[in-house]
Amino acid sequence: MQSENVLESEIPPTELPAAKSKSHKTTILIWVHALTFFLGVALLVFVIYKIGYGKIVDSLAAVGWGFFAVLALNITRHFARALSLYLAIDPKHRTFKYRSVVAARFGGEAVSFISFTGPFLGDATKALLLRRNLPLTHGASAVISDNILYYLTVILVILAGVAALVTAFGTAGAGVSNALILIVIFSVVGFSGLVLAIRYRLTPFSYAIKALVRRNWAPGFLLRKQQNILDVENNVFQFYHNRRKDFFKVFGISLGVHVLSVAEVFLALKFLGHDALVSTAFIIESLTKVINAVFGFIPGTIGVYEGGNGIILQLLGYTVAVGVALALVRRGAILLSTSIGFVVLIWRAAERGAKHLAESGE
Repeated sequence: MQSENVLESEIPPTELPAAKSKSHKTTILIWVHALTFFLGVALLVFVIYKIGYGKIVDSLAAVGWGFFAVLALNITRHFARALSLYLAIDPKHRTFKYRSVVAARFGGEAVSFISFTGPFLGDATKALLLRRNLPLTHGASAVISDNILYYLTVILVILAGVAALVTAFGTAGAGVSNALILIVIFSVVGFSGLVLAIRYRLTPFSYAIKALVRRNWAPGFLLRKQQNILDVENNVFQFYHNRRKDFFKVFGISLGVHVLSVAEVFLALKFLGHDALVSTAFIIESLTKVINAVFGFIPGTIGVYEGGNGIILQLLGYTVAVGVALALVRRGAILLSTSIGFVVLIWRAAERGAKHLAESGE
């Protein structure tokens, strides 16, 4: 009995450090999140200060009711991405309404916007929001498959945008040339890697997990989730081979989403009172995607998105003020669509809370 009491008394101290460690990591993540957010805000304030608040306000005032056209295109893009996610789900499990995927899309994007982890936490949120209708493994597989095809089209748009920029405007100095070369190299490597993985059914996670298990280096949580991870990876890399029709539908919708983005840039420039060509709007959108990819760790890419647009439009013969105004118009549309996502998250949380109370009452 005495030995049992000794063992019981020793349990809390062994659990306490783990709890403290988890709490410490959470605190660090919160501080990193806050720091990146405030750095972005500081950059945005600095950009607006250097340009002049009055110039930007005058430009934004010229947009008027045209803002709702930009907003409509932004929301249409979300519905299109929701459709591609819906089609990425295995037909055997696609037994629920499309509107559930729309809600998951908006909710996940709201989390992506406020998180310094970029799309990672947002994509996990989408899979969790689909969990009521779909096993988590299949939800995660669909989200990843949809993203892979979307990023393939992003790379193609970036490469085409760089080619259009060099053809129409040339390069302004060694710095811009070197930056464009790096963009092309990373894009080609990324595109080739994804295509090879899809074509030859490469499973890097399976290989890595098995290697860790053989050496007894695999942590406990990885061993517990090993089969789920392997199932998700298998579903993703079998998508092209087993469901080729859906594969190309998702790919086509992803390309269509970029067309909507280019139209958004084109209309926003027109509403701001500036001449615009479709080719110019295409270049702007393609280079904006580079900014979003590089600075995805800043919540909402706030600050760098506006400053980056200013630099891009300056390269194309506009002023920095026009670039920042363009970014702020699109930012307004993004914030409104993000607010829809927050409504979805609050609604789902309230729904779960009500269900929990009902079960407790019973």
